[in-house]
Amino acid sequence: MKTRMWRKQWAPAILALGLLIIVGVWSIVNYAANEKSRDLRAWETLLGVVAETRAQSLNQWIDTQYGVVRELAENASLRFYLSQLAAAPDAETVDSQAAQFGYLRNLLETTAEKNGFSLAGQKTKVQANIASASDSGIVIVDAAGKTIVGTSGFHADDALKATLLRAVETGKPALQDLYENTGGEVVLGFAIPVFSVQSNEPGQRPIAAIAGVKRARDELFPLLLRKGTLTSADETLLVRREGDFVAFISPLADGTAPLRKQLSLSAGNQVEVEAMTKPGSFSMNLDYAGREVLTVSRSFRQTPWILVQKIDAVEALKESRDHQRFLMITLTFAILVIAAGLIAAWWHGASVKERSVSEVLRNKSRELADQSALLLSVMDGTPDLIFTVEEERLKFCNKAFGSLVNESPDALRGKTLSSIVGPSAAHRIDTLVVESRKTSQTVSRMLDLDIGSVTSHNYFSAVPIPTAYGSGLVLCLARDMTVEQDAQTKRQALMKQLVGVLTCIVDSHDPFCTEHSMRTALVAGAIARELGLGDSAAEALDMAAKLANVGKIFVPRELLTKREILSPEEQKIMQSHVQHSVAVLNAIEFEGPVINIIAQKSEHLDGSGYPAGLKESDLLLESRILAVANAFVAMVSARAYRAGVPLEQTLDKLLSETGTKYDRHVVAALFHVAENRPEWIKWSAPSANAS
Repeated sequence: MKTRMWRKQWAPAILALGLLIIVGVWSIVNYAANEKSRDLRAWETLLGVVAETRAQSLNQWIDTQYGVVRELAENASLRFYLSQLAAAPDAETVDSQAAQFGYLRNLLETTAEKNGFSLAGQKTKVQANIASASDSGIVIVDAAGKTIVGTSGFHADDALKATLLRAVETGKPALQDLYENTGGEVVLGFAIPVFSVQSNEPGQRPIAAIAGVKRARDELFPLLLRKGTLTSADETLLVRREGDFVAFISPLADGTAPLRKQLSLSAGNQVEVEAMTKPGSFSMNLDYAGREVLTVSRSFRQTPWILVQKIDAVEALKESRDHQRFLMITLTFAILVIAAGLIAAWWHGASVKERSVSEVLRNKSRELADQSALLLSVMDGTPDLIFTVEEERLKFCNKAFGSLVNESPDALRGKTLSSIVGPSAAHRIDTLVVESRKTSQTVSRMLDLDIGSVTSHNYFSAVPIPTAYGSGLVLCLARDMTVEQDAQTKRQALMKQLVGVLTCIVDSHDPFCTEHSMRTALVAGAIARELGLGDSAAEALDMAAKLANVGKIFVPRELLTKREILSPEEQKIMQSHVQHSVAVLNAIEFEGPVINIIAQKSEHLDGSGYPAGLKESDLLLESRILAVANAFVAMVSARAYRAGVPLEQTLDKLLSETGTKYDRHVVAALFHVAENRPEWIKWSAPSANAS
């Protein structure tokens, strides 16, 4: 009988407690996972931007080297001489053309020294009778692989000759990928076929090949170590596939020299293997040194290389993991406190039911005492300040309040707040207490309290407590939000750093628009203040103005710097930077409609804008401001190839397009603020962009 009653009483409580614990644990794990996912998305975006920038630098460098060698291969005098040599290669003919040989050698020497294919200026002087050898240089071989002429001290080894013969056989440029020459130096070469001057018909076989060779450590590897790194733990390296292995072809952070380390492709838990098998992906795994890292990768157009951009995961996610750990501990403690309270309450209620009627009053008194003790324990155990005020005197406080002023709670009862926490803090608290008492409503506000030598930022609540005596008792609760505020400040600082990095990348990609983003943000902010825009809206507008052109990094550089009128197809490519900006920034969580403002920055009131053709009723005020500020800065700012439009003409032009393209109120506000900004006139000067 007792067993059945026990099961009937305990079963629902155990089931409810178990459900509470399961739901609480699931909530904690799910929240932590979401926090980590958001941080990973932010790092994926940032690492991707850095990787794209460095991959673009490498591609430009490779194109430049091919361009130098190709210019030599297309030199008319060089082709004419090689055509004569191919037609009459006997020794007497060669001797009779010593002048042409001298011309070719001088041409190669001049080109090599001018374009970094010669280290003659960097070598230590040696005795005249000792032959010098060079790891860098330019060489020409005939269709049989025989060396015709080369720069001083440079000799083609077997690997380079094989690449030159491949260029002759295919009639196409060939890359001599990174390898270690006989001198132990890591070099790479760029081979271009040379055709006869007599015919340019398709299918013509080359008569020779020319190759330029450089040491990788002189120009290539330094491109991986440029300034603008993310943290002290990030690293950029190059890898390529060699059979069933991944070869590291650039120097490593642990001091390993290039071409000295390999990884098997079967090592699936290595980020370098993932980068080789899935170029362009983002992952978090172990690197060659066994560290957990975040990684993005990029491939190249003309080489079999893969660029790997990575950062130490511990350092990148340290702040996020500390925050998650704090939240998990706090939430877990809260669940345990709630569970303990439920168990205690249920236990007490169940015990009351088993007592006789004669003990009801005594049990009720004991229950009240237990609840009071439990409440006191909870209040003393929390770090929050809990106290009650009646007629400006302290009636009760918990241990946290007593510890703050170095007094026991009992010794503080009956004292005035001014004598305990000082007149300044007491005045702020009393203001909320009086307001709560008058309105009979809970009043909550953020208060900065200076108590003793401690300054804290608190979320303060004053709760009126009705009593039978109507004495105006008010319960005060204060939670120290200083740590949370610091964490928010750090997150905002990280966001500003990200915005700064993206703005610098855009400015470097489009040299004709240097400082355009910062100037647009400056003008948009002035207009916003003139129109009385709220702080949150103004902050979102400022962020949008600085990031509005981030999509231009996906527009070819030659199109951005083109001075002629763009064709319709080129205009479409240029206009696509808006969609690219939205796509890149969608992975970042902003406070306010930053993405929508950027998406609408090129729209017009009459629907003639792009990309969506929105009209007046669909446009945000912030996007209208950004459109006017962007147009103003674009016209008034000087470019490398022209001076800026004078301020008065720019304002007249914008005024003439109000009602069709631009908002009349926004343009009017710009007129007003421009009168008080004489420094904007300097933007029109040709030297403005240089400043």
